[in-house]
Amino acid sequence: GASGVVLPRGPISVVFERVGFAYPGGPPVLHEVSAEIRPGSRVAIVGETGSGKTTFAKLLTRLMDPTSGRILVDGVDLRRVRFSSLRERIVMVPQDGFLFDGTLADNIRYGRPSATDEEISRALAELGLADWAAGLPAGLATPVGQRGESLSAGERQLVALVRAYLADPDLLLLDEATSAVDPATEVRIARALEGLTRGRTTVSIAHRLATAEAADEVLVFDRGRIVQRGPHAELVAAGGVYAALYASWTSATRQG
Repeated sequence: GASGVVLPRGPISVVFERVGFAYPGGPPVLHEVSAEIRPGSRVAIVGETGSGKTTFAKLLTRLMDPTSGRILVDGVDLRRVRFSSLRERIVMVPQDGFLFDGTLADNIRYGRPSATDEEISRALAELGLADWAAGLPAGLATPVGQRGESLSAGERQLVALVRAYLADPDLLLLDEATSAVDPATEVRIARALEGLTRGRTTVSIAHRLATAEAADEVLVFDRGRIVQRGPHAELVAAGGVYAALYASWTSATRQG
């Protein structure tokens, strides 16, 4: 509703206090998850499919609420935060951004409907994507086609990143895409992410080794619990779940 706490601007802190979650009538998906995400830090969430990492992310955006425990954002229980404030402060970039039949500018503007063409151009420039947009057949006026089919999967990711930049959140939740991307677009995505995440608290559901390597802290999920946490190098050295994940990632990269 319209009542509730409005979060102040600035990098957000998040605390999960013994959070449990189960879908109605189902077994627990998360057990007693406690974690602190410091303001302005970059956190990578890793784990096998079904480990609970996606549920953790959904709870953070309040797509659902914990069954037990609580989540504090800037010290306020997430359930007490006004929805409009939450949507402004926390923005999720999904794996495959929703695109609709319209121009590139229309699709980028979805992140902030009031944005002018000039603001869109500035956002593209600040993310190092001006050359990419200029290289499209009609620049910002290029039609993207049904569901964005005239853009590659990587280019659709770029649109999602520019949208998030325009929305200007204080906490960014990235669900990394798993689809293969050509090398030139890969470089653009990395550069855009650098600009997008600067100065913001960033939580990434990581599918790429580079994201985990660059994070201040990695949270390793396994069967609904956080089983390891710390910087990448420390976790690789420690062995266990993360070292096994790392080994599978590096062998996949070499084959790729």
